[in-house]
Amino acid sequence: MKNIFTAVILGIVFAGVSFAQARGGVSKTSLAVVEFTPGPNTSLTDPEAKRQIQAFVASQLHKTHKFDVYDVRNTRAASQSSLASLNGGSTAAAVKLGKQLKVSYVLTGSVAEYDPKDGQVTLKFRLVDVATGKVKYSGESTGNSNQPIRTGGTAEMMSKAVRPAVLDLTGKLTGV
Repeated sequence: MKNIFTAVILGIVFAGVSFAQARGGVSKTSLAVVEFTPGPNTSLTDPEAKRQIQAFVASQLHKTHKFDVYDVRNTRAASQSSLASLNGGSTAAAVKLGKQLKVSYVLTGSVAEYDPKDGQVTLKFRLVDVATGKVKYSGESTGNSNQPIRTGGTAEMMSKAVRPAVLDLTGKLTGV
């Protein structure tokens, strides 16, 4: 009886491993999303907005099932000291961070426009390949609110203007 029970348990374990390996045939690309840096014309981008943009970009990329996105809390902690060089165009800083986090790609970016009065957001971004140190893709995404921004707060900007920009960014990166 004991041997039969053990055989059944081992059979279930081996079947589970086989199933996991079969499903794992499609490998995801590991990616870290760095907090976006506000540009010179975005004085209204507060720290909360920057964190929310980073988290929303990471969440949307994860939902595509194409990327295995590194936890943004850990990315934030690892990148704070070199955030200006990461988002300022240094691929070396992105490669260094990517190696530290053991990811294949690092997504860096900046908020080029953030205007709560008009409900407009422009995000510039770069996808850096950690193995080669080259920019695999760079682009810009714009979001415009099709409704008036009444409060000018971060939550309203995220739902009405940032969301379309992030969805556009996600679409561009999943096609890469």
